[in-house]
Amino acid sequence: MAKAESDGIYGSPKITAILSNNYYITYSYSKIAKAMHLLSIRSIVIKRLSPKKSRITDKEKSLMINLIKNLKITKINQVWTTDVTHINTINDGTFYLITYIDLFSKKVISLGLYDDQKTDKLINTLKIAISNKKYSPGLICHSDKGSQMSSNSYRQFLKDHNFVFSYTSLNHSCDKNATQESFHSLLKKEKLYQINLYTYEDDYNEVFEYIEEFYNPIRIHSSIGIYLLIILNNYIKIANTLYKKCLKG
Repeated sequence: MAKAESDGIYGSPKITAILSNNYYITYSYSKIAKAMHLLSIRSIVIKRLSPKKSRITDKEKSLMINLIKNLKITKINQVWTTDVTHINTINDGTFYLITYIDLFSKKVISLGLYDDQKTDKLINTLKIAISNKKYSPGLICHSDKGSQMSSNSYRQFLKDHNFVFSYTSLNHSCDKNATQESFHSLLKKEKLYQINLYTYEDDYNEVFEYIEEFYNPIRIHSSIGIYLLIILNNYIKIANTLYKKCLKG
């Protein structure tokens, strides 16, 4: 039931939450875990990757400032994060997925799947986010220190559109861009590693389906508590509507 709803993805804590929230069935984590063990049910686990060594120059290092390290994230469109990950297909080779995520809601706000990971693709994907979202000047766009993100053309595009760029710390481990790293890991282990991807169309369709039908509207995000993301987003919309009515009197 609850396991099937998550397509075999969730472990005992989130299945416990689903049973309680959706079916009013209340058990402890330990009882759910024991039941899953008896039924030979387990969640899908993430493959750990070794961090890559940095090759940036001293001049580039001087531009790398982490603005979100101790920042309290209190609202949507305060910080967007981005990253690139590669996805292999059987027939069409390797493609590169670029995503932008709102750090408060944990929602993927734009995606692009390309046959290379050049800077123009990063900018194209950001243009999609800009066209979909209303934001105020000063929104922070945070990323790791990849060559695309630290390029002059990307930083200039951010400046031209009133963004502020932010980068993972110079002595960072990969979890300093934790939301992006987590999303790409979850996408692969919960969806892409479970199926065969033959073509670009297979790749794009599976990624799009995972985001639009599961990750954005349904998936439980531990970092924002045991709440469904759609409930959080609906609450924000209601609160904003009430606030605007109050301003009008």
